[in-house]
Formats: sequence, C-alpha cells, structure tokens
Amino acid sequence: MATEIGFMQGQSDNLPKIDSLAMFSFLGDNPDFMGAEIKGIKATRSGRESYGDNAVGYVQVKRDGNICIVKAKVTPEHSVKKKAYGVVLICNEDEEKVISVQCEDCAASLGGCKHSIALLTWLHRRSEEPPKTSVECYWKKSSLASVGTTKKFIKARDLGKSLQREVEDTDNSFLNMFVNQSLEVGRTDSVLTKYFKTLSSTETLSLHYILQIFLGNHDATSTAYQFINFCENFMSPADCSEAEIVTRNQSDCSLWHELRFCRITASKAYEVMHCHTAEGSVVEAILGARKLRDTQAMKRGRQLEKHVIKVVGEETRTKLNKCGLVLHPKYPVLGASPDAISEQCVVEVKCPFSEKSKQRYITREGKISAKYLAQVQLQMHMCEKQQALFCVADEDFEESKTVHIVTVDYDEL
Repeated sequence: MATEIGFMQGQSDNLPKIDSLAMFSFLGDNPDFMGAEIKGIKATRSGRESYGDNAVGYVQVKRDGNICIVKAKVTPEHSVKKKAYGVVLICNEDEEKVISVQCEDCAASLGGCKHSIALLTWLHRRSEEPPKTSVECYWKKSSLASVGTTKKFIKARDLGKSLQREVEDTDNSFLNMFVNQSLEVGRTDSVLTKYFKTLSSTETLSLHYILQIFLGNHDATSTAYQFINFCENFMSPADCSEAEIVTRNQSDCSLWHELRFCRITASKAYEVMHCHTAEGSVVEAILGARKLRDTQAMKRGRQLEKHVIKVVGEETRTKLNKCGLVLHPKYPVLGASPDAISEQCVVEVKCPFSEKSKQRYITREGKISAKYLAQVQLQMHMCEKQQALFCVADEDFEESKTVHIVTVDYDEL
C-alpha cells in the first residue's frame, strides 16, 4: 500500500503539533461536538486513549506552506473487520489552529463522528509525548484492525432463557419512607435524596429553579423580559453576597456549577457578543455542554494559579482574596468569577504553556486580545470595580516566577 501523491509516511518527527488549546478551540467552536444534553460524553468516549491509539493507522502527511494535511485510516470500534474509515485533518501550523477534521466514509460524519475525534486526539497525544530517541513510523495497519476472528464475546441472550415478570403497581410508600428517614438523619446529598431536600437561599438562585417557579405562576405566552423582571424581584442582594462566599472554591464547588447554568459568565462574554446562531455551540456551552476532559496543560494552569496570584500580590503590594461567583439582581442572567479580588480591582490569571500561545492573550503591542478584554470588563462591571489586573505567567513560570501584568480600566461603554 503506497501513500497518495504528494504525501509522505507519517512519523513521530513529521506530525503537526496539536496542543490542547488548538484542540479545545476547534471542538468548542464546532456545534457537531458541543451539546448540552450529552455533556461531552460523545467526545470523551471517542477521544479516549484506549480506542484512538489502537484504531489509527496508515498515517500520511502533506505540507503546503503553513497548511498541513494529515490523512489516516481509523478502524471502526465495533466492526474491526470492516474497511477502515478515511479521516482528513487540516491545520495551520503557523497559527497552531485546527481548520477542519472530516471523516470521508462514515454515515454519521456530517454530524461529527467519533472517528474524526479519534484522529484529532491521537495527534494531540503524539504532540504531548516527550522527544523520542528513535523515529516511529505510523504508516502501518492499526492494532485494532489486526484483532483475530475467534469468538471474543457471548451475547446475554445466549446465556439462557430470560424470565419475564410482571411489575406490580406501587403506591410509593417505600420511596416516601426511604426519603423521610434519609432526611431525618441528614443524608441530603445522595443521588436520590438531593431531589427531595429543602433548598438553601443560595441554591434558590439557580436559574433552573427560578424558571420552575416562574412557569408555575405564568402562562405559556410569557416573554423573556417578564422572566428577567421576575428574576430581579426574586433574587436578593443578601443571597447573592452569600453565594459569592460559598462558591469561592469555584470549580471544586458543586453550587458554583449549578449557579453558572444558563448564565452568561464573563469568560463567555466575547462569544455571546459575536454569536448569530440561535442553537449553536455558544448556546450549548451556556446550557452546560462540556469539551473533552482536562489535559496536562489545563491541570498545570489550575495548579499554578494560586502561585501566580501570590506573585502578583507581592509585586503590586496588594492583598488579593479568593472570589466566588458574583451575581447581581439587576443582571440575573450574568455572572463573573475572577481568579482573585481586592478592594480596588479584580484579577484574571492565564498560564500559557508556550511562548506562542501567550500571544493569544496579549498582543505584540502589549494589549489584551478582544476576547479577554471583554472578560475582564464584565468582571469589573459585576464586581463594581474600576480596575482589573490581567496577569499572564511565563511558560517557564515554575522556574522564573515571571508574570506579565496589564492594568485595564473600567469602560462603561
């Protein structure tokens, strides 16, 4: 089997670099892979290492200027003896941006099939691997396609005859007894009992809860503006202040996630401003859609955050405190969670993992890019501060302790 004209065999030394930011940017902007209802499960399952590393084979690479094209054969997970599907990935190596990933043979390819994600995440894993002393060639049959034809499983129906029993009607007495006894002993955090407990004042700030109350008191002709007005009257400043305190652990706090649901947070401000699609990836993200699970680069960013904040506090001689999710009755569908806050300003921290990725946050002229400028402006607006410190750590922060700090003034417009 020979490579196509203009292509060369894929090897460990000629594959394009697909870092985590490039991968997540592509998935986040592509509605085929962003859906609130599936919670990123489709992308996570398709991108898992146990499948992709065994399914990808016959990788070939072609370059035309800064454009790199990667073609590969991806073996179907549940039909390993069928013909492998051809998948094509196109990326811009100068901008470190994935332009497209398309499966050419799968019937589900128009909706973002698993084989496209398998190749994308496979290239990402190869990009994160440490340098090898020898060159590994990927122009070969995938491991999954080499699975033998011997019997590997037995269906449940072949184990024996199933017994069919009629389900008796129930009066829910057992359920009620279980719930009541659980609540009496304070067990309100289980999968079942959490739906029966009395909500705290901060938990009632959830837009999902407020919407249920609103629909129970209004007919189907009610408008979005009526709902906004209802939220303004329902949410109290005291409860909003308490919610900020309770959610200071941010992503480690379940209430933080619940209160963000259906709200336009500062990190989504720029995308919402430029969104023209009623049911696209931006709306899905606001409704709870997630991308793939964390990468090492993302985990590193969270681990460094508190150390960066400490350095910023020392350099600016400012006492910086943790900040939770800031809500305001006047803006019930908005929210902001700056990384730190002081009496005078909010603080937003970014930890890029390369010199090139740093330019996505701060331009060569030393200005904040539009996306993150919108983020800190909404943070200042919600927190009622007149200044923000936008802090970008060096890619070698662990050794250098260097942080680039850009001061941003609040713009009412």
